[in-house]
Amino acid sequence: MQPSPLPLPGPLTRHRYAILFSALLATIAVGPLLEALDFGRVFMEVLLTASLVAAVAPIGVLQKRRAMFAILGLALALRWYASHSDSASGSAVAALLWCGVAVVAAYGAIRYSLSSVRIDAEHLCAALSAYLLVGVCWGVIYVAVVRLQPDSMLFAGAPLAHGLGMGDAIYFSFVTLATLGYGDLTPATPVMRGLAVFEAIIGQLYLAIMVARLVGLQTALQSR
Repeated sequence: MQPSPLPLPGPLTRHRYAILFSALLATIAVGPLLEALDFGRVFMEVLLTASLVAAVAPIGVLQKRRAMFAILGLALALRWYASHSDSASGSAVAALLWCGVAVVAAYGAIRYSLSSVRIDAEHLCAALSAYLLVGVCWGVIYVAVVRLQPDSMLFAGAPLAHGLGMGDAIYFSFVTLATLGYGDLTPATPVMRGLAVFEAIIGQLYLAIMVARLVGLQTALQSR
């Protein structure tokens, strides 16, 4: 017997993916700008946490949602420990847990976006949120890889003097996801290059498949 879904409060139920999309946009657009300020890194962590909380909230099954929140709490604790102890391994494990939650949330968003023939704003926000979750998730992975291998990323052909900040990592992630290729930040090791290529492939396949699917659903609706 499968557990029954636990309904969320009315406004959260109706606009849960619009809230997630807004939180992700704030993380991507505002966070990197404020990271240059003294409180920027803390603010960036707050935005990332808010984005994941918003990503987990749409999960309707109570047990699954609790498990995701527990994993998220563990990831945040490991990130705090890694930042205060300069533990590269702790940062890597936290990144894996963080991205595990993000992948589950992205999968749920994709399923929801394709769950109805009628495409409305909430379904579009779900599809876009999954795309943004991939970009933010890869940014977290890039930060963890640079913590483990400081020479795995170059800036203008030179090693990073102060490591890779979350703002720069998210910037590089979305430049890669959209295959813009500005060339200021470049991967310098096989692991980092493989991650970048994999992200670029995911980005292009996702857009092609999702757009084709949504257009197909809309066409089927109009032909009825």
